[in-house]
Parts: sequence; structure tokens; C-alpha cells
Amino acid sequence: MSSASPAPDVPLALPAEPEIRVVGARQNNLKNLSLSIPTNELVVVTGVSGSGKSSLVFDTLYAEGQRRYVETFSPYARQFLDRMDKPQVDRIEGIPPAIAIDQTNPVRTSRSTVGTMTELNDHLKLLFARAGRLFCRQCARPVQKDTPESIYASLARRAAEAGDPRLIVTFPVQVPANYTEEEIRGFLERQGYTRVHAQRKAGSGKNAVQVLDVVQDRFRFGNAERARVMEALDAALRLGAGRVDVRAVDAEGNETAHWKYSDELHCAECDIAYASPTPSAFSFNSPLGACETCRGFGRVIGIDYGLIIPDENKTLRGGAIKPWQTASYKECQDELVKYATRAGIPLDVPWRKLTPAQRDWVLNGTPDWKGGSDAWKYQWYGVKRFFDWLETKAYKMHIRVLLSKYRAYTPCPDCNGARLKPDSLLWRVGTKAEADLILPESDDRYVRFRPLHVAWDQATLDALPGLSIHDLMLLPIERVRVFCDALRFEGVMDAATELLLQEVRARLKFLCDVGLGYLTLDRQSRTLSGGEVQRINLTTALGTSLVNTLFVLDEPSIGLHPRDMNRIVEVMHRLRDAGNSLVVVEHDPQVMLAADRIIDIGPGPGERGGQIVFNGSPAQLRQARTLTGDYLSGRRHVAAPRPMPVTPGTPRLIVEGAREHNLKNITVEFPLGRLVCVTGVSGSGKSTLVQDVLYPALLKLKGKPTEAAGAHDRILGDDWIVDVVMVDQSPIGKTARSNPASYVGAFDGVRKLFAQARLSKERGYTAGMFSFNAGDGRCPTCGGTGFEHVEMQFLSDVYLRCPDCDGTRFRPEIREVTIERKGRSASISDVLEMTVTEALDFFEGERDIQLGLSPLADVGLEYVRLGQPVPTLSGGEAQRLKLAGHLAEAARSGIAAIGAKLSKKGSLFLFDEPTTGLHFDDISRLMGAFRKLLAAGHTLIVIEHNLDVIRASDWLIDLGPEGGDAGGEVIVAGTPQDVMRHPASHTGRALREYEAQIGQAADAPAQAPEEAQLGAPTVVAERIEPYGADGSHEPAGMPLQNVLAQRRRTSRAIEIKNAREHNLKNVDVEIPRGAFTVITGVSGSGKSTLAFDILFNEGQRRYLESLNAYARSIVQPAGKPDVDAIFGIPPTVAIEQRTSRGGRKSTVATMTETHHFMRLLYMKLGTQYCPDCEVPVEPQTFDLIVGRVMRELKGQHVGVLAPLVKARKGYYTDLAKWAANKGYTHLRVDGAFIPTAKWPRLDRFKEHDIELPVADFIVDPANEAQLRAAVHEALEHGHGVMSVVWPLEKLRAAMASGDAAPAPDLEQRVFSVKRACPSCGQSFPEPDPRMFSYNSKHGWCPACFGTGVKLPGFDAEQTGEEAAWNMGDEEVQPCPACHGQRLNRQSLAVRWRGRSIAQLASLAVRDAAKFFRELETEGREAEIARDILAELRSRLAFLEEVGLGYLALDRAAPTLSGGEAQRIRLAAQLGSNLQGVCYVLDEPTIGLHPRDNRILLNALAKLEGKGNTLVVVEHDEDTIRRAEHVIDMGPGAGVRGGTVVAQGRVQDIMANPASLTGRYLARPLQHPLQARRPVTAETPRITVRGARLHNLREVDASFPIGRLTVVTGVSGSGKSTLARDVLLDNLQRRIGKDAAEKGGAWTGCAGIEGWETLDRVLEVDQTPIGKTPRSCPATYVGFWDAIRRQFADTMEARMRGWTAARFSFNTGEGRCPVCEGQGMRTIEMNFLPDVKVPCDACDGQRFNRETLSVHLRGKSVGEVLAMEIDEAVEYFAAHPSILNPLQLLQSVGLGYLTLGQPSPTLSGGEAQRIKLVTELAKARLDEGTMRTGRAYKTPHTLYVLDEPTVGLSMADVEKLIRVLHRLVDAGNTVVVIEHNLDVIAEADWLLDMGPEGGNEGGQLVVQGSPEQVMRERARSHTGRVLAEFMASQVEMSKAS
Repeated sequence: MSSASPAPDVPLALPAEPEIRVVGARQNNLKNLSLSIPTNELVVVTGVSGSGKSSLVFDTLYAEGQRRYVETFSPYARQFLDRMDKPQVDRIEGIPPAIAIDQTNPVRTSRSTVGTMTELNDHLKLLFARAGRLFCRQCARPVQKDTPESIYASLARRAAEAGDPRLIVTFPVQVPANYTEEEIRGFLERQGYTRVHAQRKAGSGKNAVQVLDVVQDRFRFGNAERARVMEALDAALRLGAGRVDVRAVDAEGNETAHWKYSDELHCAECDIAYASPTPSAFSFNSPLGACETCRGFGRVIGIDYGLIIPDENKTLRGGAIKPWQTASYKECQDELVKYATRAGIPLDVPWRKLTPAQRDWVLNGTPDWKGGSDAWKYQWYGVKRFFDWLETKAYKMHIRVLLSKYRAYTPCPDCNGARLKPDSLLWRVGTKAEADLILPESDDRYVRFRPLHVAWDQATLDALPGLSIHDLMLLPIERVRVFCDALRFEGVMDAATELLLQEVRARLKFLCDVGLGYLTLDRQSRTLSGGEVQRINLTTALGTSLVNTLFVLDEPSIGLHPRDMNRIVEVMHRLRDAGNSLVVVEHDPQVMLAADRIIDIGPGPGERGGQIVFNGSPAQLRQARTLTGDYLSGRRHVAAPRPMPVTPGTPRLIVEGAREHNLKNITVEFPLGRLVCVTGVSGSGKSTLVQDVLYPALLKLKGKPTEAAGAHDRILGDDWIVDVVMVDQSPIGKTARSNPASYVGAFDGVRKLFAQARLSKERGYTAGMFSFNAGDGRCPTCGGTGFEHVEMQFLSDVYLRCPDCDGTRFRPEIREVTIERKGRSASISDVLEMTVTEALDFFEGERDIQLGLSPLADVGLEYVRLGQPVPTLSGGEAQRLKLAGHLAEAARSGIAAIGAKLSKKGSLFLFDEPTTGLHFDDISRLMGAFRKLLAAGHTLIVIEHNLDVIRASDWLIDLGPEGGDAGGEVIVAGTPQDVMRHPASHTGRALREYEAQIGQAADAPAQAPEEAQLGAPTVVAERIEPYGADGSHEPAGMPLQNVLAQRRRTSRAIEIKNAREHNLKNVDVEIPRGAFTVITGVSGSGKSTLAFDILFNEGQRRYLESLNAYARSIVQPAGKPDVDAIFGIPPTVAIEQRTSRGGRKSTVATMTETHHFMRLLYMKLGTQYCPDCEVPVEPQTFDLIVGRVMRELKGQHVGVLAPLVKARKGYYTDLAKWAANKGYTHLRVDGAFIPTAKWPRLDRFKEHDIELPVADFIVDPANEAQLRAAVHEALEHGHGVMSVVWPLEKLRAAMASGDAAPAPDLEQRVFSVKRACPSCGQSFPEPDPRMFSYNSKHGWCPACFGTGVKLPGFDAEQTGEEAAWNMGDEEVQPCPACHGQRLNRQSLAVRWRGRSIAQLASLAVRDAAKFFRELETEGREAEIARDILAELRSRLAFLEEVGLGYLALDRAAPTLSGGEAQRIRLAAQLGSNLQGVCYVLDEPTIGLHPRDNRILLNALAKLEGKGNTLVVVEHDEDTIRRAEHVIDMGPGAGVRGGTVVAQGRVQDIMANPASLTGRYLARPLQHPLQARRPVTAETPRITVRGARLHNLREVDASFPIGRLTVVTGVSGSGKSTLARDVLLDNLQRRIGKDAAEKGGAWTGCAGIEGWETLDRVLEVDQTPIGKTPRSCPATYVGFWDAIRRQFADTMEARMRGWTAARFSFNTGEGRCPVCEGQGMRTIEMNFLPDVKVPCDACDGQRFNRETLSVHLRGKSVGEVLAMEIDEAVEYFAAHPSILNPLQLLQSVGLGYLTLGQPSPTLSGGEAQRIKLVTELAKARLDEGTMRTGRAYKTPHTLYVLDEPTVGLSMADVEKLIRVLHRLVDAGNTVVVIEHNLDVIAEADWLLDMGPEGGNEGGQLVVQGSPEQVMRERARSHTGRVLAEFMASQVEMSKAS
């Protein structure tokens, strides 16, 4: 069906706005729908309950949008993400990534709170870290870091107050253990310090040390010059390790005052040091901040005294202490009586009347408890010590059971529920006035939180300024908002803090806007209602400011009072205006009328629905003749029946003094036998009153187990009701066997009827035979479900009709039993197919069945089939089914009929928003069902906001007046008319407006539609004008944020504000959305930081926030980048460059995931053949198995085993328990027989095989009965599979020798009733995807372990990823066992379409694509293969698109070239087919020949054409010129970069004089930079003959000696194979002192000539350099040792006896002990990603304080590490061994790096060049000579460089070329593998490989000078591209 034409009054979108096109949706009951949904609109989908709304919105739209984005994660990550099932739809085009904002809260951890859900905690922790002030826990004074200036100011004040005494400035010096005091004094004297004021001991015991207080200076403050005092303080702080003491002395020299200062956070008065604040210190989700006792949960598991003393009316003598009333602990009760009498504690007074002191005595024992092992014999120990003693016995099972009865969560004793470490609570933000504004001292509800470990009294706490972070957590959000709005920071609070505050204020405002101001930030998210969760998620979505995202909402109006409805509408409009699409399932008229478009699905529910009845604007819907249109326009309305009056004589249920949460000590009366509605604005206390107070209190009164009721005085009138039933919104059972008939209990009656049928009696069938849940009547194939569930490991599971029973659930014999009624006969299956209406008619007169089914009709479910599986019901249907279940129960219990009439008592039903998910029409029916309940004498109390239900109630209780603190009072209780008359009631007002509207609509049925439209409906939806403004003009009254939002919408850009990550310097950039942007600049300028650390991480993090917490802990989203704000960011996908190609077990198919899908295909559809007989495997009968055992094992002592667990991980304790209970003594685990009684703890992470030994006997005809019984039992336990082991004599011998877990070597044979070879009888296991995996022992070939090649030393423990196996230097032989096919014989014998999986994988990509394209499937095969084939086809098509059609799918990853590996990763990502995403690519052209680069750019252009944003970090000129927008970072690298030099189109960059990139684009390098070195026939050469490794085809190539040779060619043509694997590897084995073999065979070629003149061979490849934080340029290049030796030679080091080892940060005593010399600390935490933070002990300097005090020419060792290379060149100018590598680093453009920069922070290009320098430093360019006999000569080195330009900008490439020329000029030979045209143009000699890649390459197309290669352009790709490049250069130089 196509969508209706858009309405004339729908604001027309810009023509460029894309649409989401759904074609052929058939999910659930949808009838092949096709429609277009415009993006950037608010679309409401409505319709009667069960019509197919959720099927369209959630199961189709959301499922596809979410699934496609999740596809972009790694296969490992995806298995943890809840990927939605692929919907049943032909195709969906143009779908953006989708986020569902639903009402379920997936996070169940107590660490998740409102604060963490809304990310407010993240912002508040930043605020406290930046703006908090610290107060000492002892003296409560402010603590701050002292500087010489602050100390000077303090001394000026203190000296003036003390009358200007003499001051002595001293600093402490510790005497090391290995020195005497005299030696230290001698060292001090040499430095000019001759006076020591005092010497003292610090510490105690082993830690005692001698400390000298050395005098720095003495003066009177009044006379001393400022410079002198400052110098003294500065020197004292430096030498005293940050501590300085100032002593005031009188005339006699006696000390009168002692003032302490510290340059750390250190309270000098109390001598307490504090850590510097970090944001993590204020987060209980971080190990840095979380309380160590409770791990940030705020509670610990303790004992609940409420459970120990459940009845407070009991006395101590009467058994108040429940656990002591049993025989086991009666002595405790006796001792209580004995000691209580002595202590004067009354024994006969109820517990609730005991004084607090008396209760404390009972619980905590006698106050003067002495302790000791037997103190309990003569002192009262108390309940607490009794339970402490029990804890010590918890290893006993019965004690654990006892403890579990009294366990409960109690507040953590160390943080008192604050969740944070003690010191985090000492930081406060704000002033006293700001704090008093929201938390006055007079407040009796909330008080300031006092941390447990402080010495402050209440007065001190009240006098402190501001609030701590936990104070904010405990206050309602509305108060926190007032506080944050009032916060003002004096002084130089930076702009970032202001921005932070703005963000906090905005989020708090959003929360208050959607009516959640009453929540606290510390409220656990799992205690929130569905509506609250949804609204929080909505504000979070607003806060994340994602764009181009599809938000899918499920009834956001739930839980909202009509007064608050416009708030939610406003939020949705805001999300839409930010550039998102919203699709909302909703029934509320206010939300409907606020939509841009309404889609009405109908016309009826279930099978009668699934079609689009209407698609247009709200105004058009009111005129349309649909059910929804009729209700919206007032032509129909929910009938309000005549109310039942409430008189003074009506019996009442009374709750007195309710004061839980925000209830203000209220007394509420509920008239009984009436429909009572509790209403009020959101947060006013409705749920608290009904769910937390009334329900648990009534349950307790009725003697049922329950949680403690909320605080109240008492409940009266409960004797009027018999029972209490709560019908809340919890979901009902969701198994496929559950159905409406069984849910309401009608099916039991049906089964009994069938059991009485004539045929049943003849055959002896009982009612149990007609059950599809158990018994023998159900179909054995599907187990009574009616369908076959085909599990697809990484696709959505497939459900097929059961082939045996055809979906009827029962065996054919059972279906033969029929019942005849009203002229038609029906079997049990026919009954399940009937609708409720048909069944009511068919079973007329059957009271039991009628009682069950009629409630289904009452609640409007008459159309549902009796056997419809419950999971297929919609939310509204399931809700009503639950209600019908309760109605049926009430009807059946007989209370309705007789009990209520006689005793005038009924039950009390409590309903929580029963209209959830119901359309107007469904509500009408619901009210009818309610009236039936009332008629039966029951009472209904309903919490509801729906005005139709409120109007129809007999009695209303309206709570308010507002939510949260401002609520909790009864505004009015009375009839709806009473409430309408009340002036202060929001409900009354809404009712008045609703009545007026309905009245008008009903009074004027004849009005013209236009007039009806102009009537009162404006009241229903206050369409928020400011947010709906049309954007063409900005009206005067428009709020500022809307003006900004609109400008942002028109700009359509991603805006990044003030990025400071790594070296970025407050960068502001705008990246246009939907365009191709290149970020370029010199290496290390911050490109990747901007693109990946900020743009990608943030886009992905915001999307991941919408996934569940478990998934997030696996796909660890990166932390928040250091940036003020990012606006307009779509979800992002990164395609990073990884230099690894994959291990020995990786192939093209596994890297692109095509192999995963092929495995699935073979598992589900393949046919197992017997590898020996080549015949298909088929089932084997029971008798055949018995016959074979009798025949083949006659006379053997055998054991029969049933397999229980096959290759699964776990402990399996429960399994052992089960076996022991069944009487089995042993289980066989991995071959060992383990007794079930003493079950060990198995290795949880190892895969186990567990078998059940069923019986053992000798095979003999006499024992056939025993054999048959054993085989039958084993097949039953093993689900059709069993095995036989023999000879058991070995087992007996092992047991006799006393072995506890014997594992004898036994023969074993498997038998299966399902799968066995008919000819040789061999049985085969059930198919499993792991059978076809190269990484699983179930699949791999046992000889080569899945590598397909012969690798000596490779075993099952290796993964194949290890570097040693991937050198790829030697020719490898295929595995002789599997002939390179990688799998075992059994797996290779599975065939599908006549091929094994290995044969299919051996096809080239283009052939496989053709095979799958032309494949036709039908029937069951088509159903199963549908999704798999779609995946395979799209992935193979993308591989072809990026030019890799020639690769074989089973080509091993190590044999791929870098460019091929890069494009394979790209193809894998491009296959996800998303729209509106931002792809971030990191140098995709790496390893690509210019020809392949163009193919790639075309593929990227296609991606962009789908409406995606592309951001590419790139230096390649072609790519930059293709970009629409270029951002040039610079001007330098490292700390000299990090700013945007230029941005705009390519022309703008070229015109910008500051842009280095622009300069190179406008004036490229002129080639050659120096004259080419001629290569003539006489030039000596190294010649390779007959190279044949990998794809080389007998290549003969020559490399001229003393020249610059470049090997080039298209990707995969064999360049690296020739230069590295043949030339380099062969020569490395023959040349130099490490040469392994001077002679020996040549590998990969026939021979190499002319190499004899070489003295050494050096290689610079692309492997990454060490990635530990300890590795840095100084250690990697190798000059750090020389620097350490210099430090060890200083006077200060020698005075302390230190060697060079002291200055190592890798080992020894000199490094910082906290971070072990890394400068960073990694903090691990359960359930959360690890956190890396700068070490707070050494401040990132890697060394401890003593080591840092040694100075070399004025700098400490930490300062030298922090020095830039440029600076270090001057500093070490006199030290050639250090200077030479430093100059090399400078010459390749790395002068900006610091010596100690950690390797992980280097960019790709920087790491590449450091590696180059390391190799060059081994052979210094200017080094003289090497000794040869008596003479000296310059060593002749062969350098082989693999793509050295990777990651280098144009400017850096020029530097590299000059270094290469210097190397050649120094007499060396240089061979470079390269695609960069600048380098190719500089070559003296070119080798061009080709003509294509893979099998089509491997030939030498042409070799010669660049000019010769250009002349061969007809056959050489390189020649053609190089000619174009040189020609364009000539033109450029002419132009410039």
C-alpha cells in the first residue's frame, strides 16, 4: 500500500531532505506495507492495540537502523551487543542509525543512578575537580597549594600580628640509610649550608629516619627585602621537597611560633596531605573515587534487623527475636532473659515501646563488652555479635541458609551510603549563601551530609561554605537546579567551567521540564517507573545532541499528567529541530495533535490490522472517517457510565498518617465497592501511596510475605476485603508455549472435555495427553511449540512451521479425537485455532470454559486465537490479557457469586495505569470490564492520568499540588464533579477543559469539518509555538536557543568547540555534514586527535550510551575527550589503518566475515557424508545400535556413556548435583572419572566434555536385556547420542590403585540415532558452526591446526597471530593431511550443492559472487538461507567494488599486501549500507598504488552519495584535491601544532600563505631535486634470478649498487615479496656478523648475484614500535643510557652513591614507586573499563622526588625527559654520542618531540620516522670507516625501506627524500618499496611490478629510469600515472 499524499498544511521540507523508504514490510501482522517516512519530522504512529504499530516502528524500522550500525563493530564486540533481528521486509532504504527510547531500563546495577543515566554526574565531577575547594578533615580550614607568593603574603600577616619577631626559614633534609650524618653535613657545607637548626627523628619503628632542619635564611620580616625572602622560600621549597618551616624566635632564641607550609595540597597545621582533585575522584564508577569498602555501591550486604524482629508488638520474652525461637538457638533466648533481668531491661514490654538505649543493649550487647574468646559465657553479646559469630561458620550449608533469611543491604559503614572515598567529600562548591538558599539550617527534611571520617561538629559543618557532591546527590533535582543557577565563580574561572555549568543547567532544566524535578540524582535507576525511564532517556538524548539519528519512542506520555504533557511534546520538538527524525507510537491526543504527520494503522487488531488506514497531518485525521479520527474529532467518545454514589454510610478503607517519601503525613479514605481513581501531577506521590504504603501493608495484614510497608500510622477497614491483588505493568510470561487460553485457565476445561470424548476413553487418553507442555500427546519433533526454531549464531533466528505436525502442536493420533457441537466437529488443534468469539459460541453451556473465556471478550480480546503464542501479542494486548487473567481468577474463586453476596465482602484490585498501550476504543472496553468487577462486589483502586478513566470514576483522590517536595498532600477527594469545582486542582482544570471540548464536539455534530477543527481542540495540545516556529523568519519573541538551533540546522555542520585533547590548542572547527572532508597537515600536528580521539570517539560513545551497560563494558567506549562541546554529531564509524594483516589462520573470507556466514550455511543446510565411504549420513535405529554393539564388542567389558556437555566452559556443579540425586556415582570429565559426591571446582575458562556413565557389563547374549536398557537410558540422556568405552579392566585397575579421578586410556565409539553412515556404521556429531572454523579444535585439521601449511613447532596452543609465524619469508609447504584446506576430514565431508566449504572458499571473489548471485533456493532452504545469502552477496559485491575480485577467498592473510589488507577492511565496513553516518578514515590510501587509489576514491564517493559524512585523515594529493572541504592542521607538529591553519575548499588552502600544505599544493616539489645518478651497463648490480615466491613468476630483476632504487606497482603485484621476502631475507642470512649461513640454498628464487660488495643489510619495515608507556624516543633510538651515565657523574649523585641505574625508569630505586616509572597509572575496576591517569605521586615525571633533586647543568632527569629534541640538540652539543641521533631525529622533522614522549601517543608517521632514525643511527652517515685487515673503508650498507612515506605530510616527504639522497651519496645502496609519486620521481632506477594484483600480477612490467618507465605508459600503470604527475608539475611551475 502506498502512503497517502501529504496534506496541504504540512510544512514542506527542504527538497534535499531524504526519506526512509520501507518496501514490502511483512513483520508479524503487517500486510506487505510500503511507505515513505520523511526524515527530520515528528511522526506519530497510532491505531488500536494489536494493529501492528510496534511491528512497524520497533520490529522493522528500529531493528534495521540499530542492526546496521551495530554491524560496524568488530565480530567480537557484536556478540555482546543486543543486535536486533533482521525484519521481514523486502528492503529499507535511507535508514539512519536508530536509537530506541523505550520504557525498559536495561541497566540493573545499583551503580546506575539518575545522575549517571543523565550524565549529570559526569559533568558535576568535572565541576568539582575544577571549581571545588578543599577543607581539612581535622580543622575544617581551607587547604590550598602554597607558592612563594602565598607564603610571603601569609608571613606578612602573621609577622605583623606577632610583632615582627626574628624568623628562621628551614627546610627538612633526610639522612639516607647508607650515609652518616657527618657525610650529609659535609655535602651541605659544600653547597653553602652550614647551619642546622635542629635534628629530629621522623616516623617510628622500621620507618624511623633522621631529619635535619637546615637553615636557609634568618631575618626580621619588616627589614628584609622582598627579593631576599622570595629567594629563601623558593630555594627552601626546592631543597625541602616541597616543605618549608618558618619559626619565630624571641630575643633568647626560644621558639615562640612554628608555621608550616607546603607546595602540595597539604594542611600544614594538621600535617595531613591530600591528593590533587581529578574528575574521577568524584565518580563512584571509577576506582579512583569509589569507596573501597562498598566499591561505589553505597551499600553492603549485612543483616536486616527488620527481618530479625518482624513483629514489633511482641515482647522480648514473647519471642520478638525471631531466629532464637527455634530449638537450635533456644539457649540464646535463655541467655537474653538471664542477662536482661540483670541489666534491668523490661522483658514484657512490646519492642516498639522500648527506649533506644534498651534496644541498643539488645542488638549491640552490653556497652562495657570486654572481648576475648570466651567473653560470651559471662557477658551479654547482643544480636549483632551472634550474627558475626554465625558468619564465621558460613562454610556450613545450613548456616548459609539461615543467614540468607536475614540478609539485606545495609548502608556502607565506611561512606554511609555516599559511595565515594572519604577525601572526595571534603571538596565543596559554592558559597554559604548559595548553599543556604536551597538547604537552610531550618530544613527538617534534608540536612547537610557529614562524612564519617571528619572531626567536625554540626556547627562547623553548617558554617562551611558551599555543598559537597553528595549533598547535591541527595537533594531533589529542582533544588539542585536552583543551586546551579545561582552558582557564580569569582576571579579567573575559565570559560570552560562556565560552559560546564551551562551544560549542567541545561540538563537540569530538561529534567524539570519533563516533570522529573522531584527525583534525586542518587535514586537508583532500577527503581524508576517505565515513564520516568523514558523521560530520562529523552532528556539524555537531548543532552547528547546527536543528529541524523532516528529516535523511536514508545508511548512517552505514560505516567504523565495532562498538565505535564506539553513538556514532553516540547522535548520531542527540540530533538526534531536539532536534525533528527522521531517516530513515536502513541495514543494520547495531545501528542498526536503535536505531530507533523500521523500514520494510523488498522482497521482492526491482530489479523484484521496491519494496513495503513491513514497517513497525513493531524488536521486531516480529524476529518478522516477512521476510528482514531472519530475519537479525535469528538464524533465518538469513551462512554462514562452512571456513577455509583458514595454516601456517608459507604464502608471505607482508611490509611492514616502516610509519610513515606514525599507524602506529608496524610490520611486517605478509599470508599469500598467503587471505582476509585488516584490521580495528580507526575511525582505527587500516587505510586508511593498505593504501591509502597497501601499494598504491602494490606498484604502484611493478610499474613502474606512482603517487603516492609512505607511509613504510616495504621490502616483501618481492611476486614471489609477478602484479598488484595496488584495488577501492575510488569510483563507476563513470554514463552512461546504460553497462550491466552492457558493464561486465563480455560484450557484445562477444554482438555478435560476432550479426555471425556468416546475415542479418548477407548484409547485410554487422560487430560494430560491433550497438553502441549508435557506428556506424550504433543508432537515429539517440535515439543509442542508448533514450529522449528533454527538458531542462527550471528543472524536473527529463523522459525519454521514444524514439518511433522504442520504447526498443530499435537501428534496425528491425538488430532483424531474430536468433539461435536452445534453441527461442527473440532479437534484439539482446531480449538486452538478458534478466536475467543468462536470458542465462546462453540463451548456454550460449559461453565468452566465460559468463566475463563468471557473475561477475554470483556477486555476486548475477542479476536485473539486461543493458541496464539503470548510473545506475539502487542504490549496493550498483553496488559489486557493480564487483566483478563485476574478477572477469570476472581470469577472462578466463587467469591463473586456466593461469598460476596453472603458476607458483603469482595477483593481489592489495585491497578497501575491500566490504560498503558490502549487506544480510545480499547479504553472503552476496559471500562466495561471494570464495571463487571464492581458489579461482582469488588473494589478497584486505579492510579491513572487518562482523562476518560478519571471522568468515569466514582471517587477521585487528587494528590499534589505539584510533584516532589511540593506534592504529597491530598488536594481534594470526591466525585469527578467535586474535583472539577476545586480551583487548585490541576486534574480539575484538565477535566473542565476536556468536558468543554467533548461537550462542544458532541453538541455540534452537524458542524462543517473546518469549523469542528477550529473548535476547542487547541486546549488539548498546547502546540509549543516557539519550538514549532517555521524558521523562515525569526519572530521577536523566539527564545535564543531556538534561534541558535535553527541556525545550526541551516548550517548542517558538525561543530567542535575548544578541543584540547593531546596537543590541540582550543581548536574550533566546523565539518560540513553529508560532504567529503579531508584533515591534513604535517605529521604529529593533531589530525588523528581531531578525527579519532574527538570526532569518532564522541560520536560512537553517544550512540553506545543508548546500548546496555553490559555491552558498553565489552565495547568499551572511549572516555570523554577534552572538549567543551560538540554539536550536530551523527553516529560515527571508524575505519582505522592497522599495520597487521592478520595471522596464519586468517583468510580473505574470515577478514570480511564471509566465512562466518558460509559456516552457518553449511551447518544448517549441508549434508554430512562419510569421509571413508562417500555416502550421505542418515539416522540409525535403536535396534541397529544394539546389534552393532553385540556383534563388534562381544566378550568385552564395556561402559555405556551419555554425552551431557560437549565443549562448553563452566563449573558444572549443578550438573554433578543432579547426577548424584539420580543415583549416579561418577561423571566422566575430559576422560577422567570424577565422583559426583566430591565434585572439584572445574576450570571455568576451559572447554569441557562431560559424559554420564550409565552402566557397565560384559557384552554377552545373556546380558542383552541389560544392554538394551542401558542404550535406551543413554540415548534419552544424550538426546539421541551415546558412546561405548572399553576395556574397563583398565579403569578397575586405576581405581584399585587408589586414584581419586582415574583417567585410563580407553577405546571409545560414538553411536547416534540421528546421524550415522549406513555403510560402515560410523556415527557423526550434530553439526555446529565450529566444525568449519579454523580456530576451533572441532574444525581444524589435526596436523596443521587450521593454518593449511606445514609449520614446524606450531601447535594447538598457538593462535597464528604471533609475529614469529607471520614473517612470510620462507616458502611454505601445504599441509600434507588436508592439502591446504585447513579443516579435518569430517568437516570437509559436509557438502552443500555438491561442494565442500573448502571448495567454495577456493573460488576467487568474483566467481563466488557470481555463484551466490545465480543461486536459487526454495522452501525450507530458502527460509533458512534468506539472511545468510543477503549478507554474502552484499559483502562479496563490496570486495569487487574496491577492486579485489581477483583474490581467492581462502587466500592466507599473511600473504596479502598492505594495500590489499587495507581495502579488505574498507570493504567490510562499507557493506553495512547506512545513511547519515559519519565515516572517519585514517589514511585509506596507505599501500595503494595511485591507480588503486582512484578506485577507492570512487567507492568513497558512493558512500557519500548515500547521505553520509566522510572525514578522511590524509596526506595524499589526489585525495585532498577530491575533497569538498579541507582542514589543514599545524603550523608545526607536537606542541607546535594543534591549531587550524586553514580550512575551506582546496583553492582556499592553496591561497592561504600560512598553510604548508597549500604551499606544496600550489608549488609542488620540482623533480628531480638533484641530478639523477646514471645507471649504465657498467654499473655494478645485485641481480635476482628466477624469483618465484608467492605470486612471483620467475622474475629476473636488477638493483644497481650505489643508487636509489624504487620498487613500485599496483597493490598485490608482488613488490614486497620481491624486495623484502626474496632480496632482503636471503641477503640477511649471508651478510654481516649475525649471518646464519654464508652458503646454503636460496629461498624463493634461483639465485642472487653481485651482492658480495655489501658489508651489512638494514631494514625499515612498517611494524609498529613498542607500545608500552615506558618506551619513548630516547630509549627506542638508544641514547638514554648515555644520558643516564652523565647524571650518575654529577656531584649530587655521587654524594648519594648513585650509579646510572638510579636514573632508569624501567627498574631500580630511582623510579617513582607508585607508577613504576610509567608516569601514568592504570586503575582496574570490576565491570568497568580500566582508567589511565597521570601519576599523582611524581606528576608524570617517572622518577621519585630524591632522584629528581639531582641536576645536570640546571635540569633534573625528569626535565631532560620533558625536553624537546630541538632544545636537546643545543643542550647536548658537546656529547657526540647523544648529539648524533638527536640531529638525525631533527633532520627527519621530529625536532618537536620530547625525549620522553610515551610511544602510544606518537602518530603513525612519527613512529615510522623514529624507526628510520634507529636504523640510520646504527650506521652514522658521517661515520668514518670500518677496519678491513690493515686498511680502513667506509662500510657499504644495503637499506631496504618499506613504504617510509606512510603517515608523512608533503613537507615531511621532502625531508625524507633528502635523507635518502644523503644515504646514497655516502656510498650506500637504497631500495625503497613505495607508491608515493614524489619518491618515485626521485628514483635513479625503477622496478614496476604488475600488470595487476594477485594471480594476475607477479611479473616485472618494466625496469629502468623514471623517464624510461614513462615511455612504457601503454603497459605500465605506474608509467601512465607518473607521466600525468610530471606533466601537471610542469604546468604548475609555469603557472606559479
